[in-house]
Amino acid sequence: MNAHWSPLAFLSVAIGGAAGSVARYIVGSVVQRTGTGFPYGTLAVNVTGSFMLGLLMRFLVARAAAPELRLALTIGLCGGYTTLSTFA
Repeated sequence: MNAHWSPLAFLSVAIGGAAGSVARYIVGSVVQRTGTGFPYGTLAVNVTGSFMLGLLMRFLVARAAAPELRLALTIGLCGGYTTLSTFA
């Protein structure tokens, strides 16, 4: 079985995704309180999420982090953080 298809890999992505989705809801809600029609919350989440993904990848690759940690933080956390805006 491929390491990326292991139960631990799925659990890592799920936990990271849950945390990222909650973080997106909080950040988006706080920023969107401006009351304007422009979706500043979505913009803030996508910009900060992209920046965070770049920083995390640089850090995780340089430290040779465990695959499950990389999955949890990149696909899970950053993915959940930026993608939930599609459904909002």
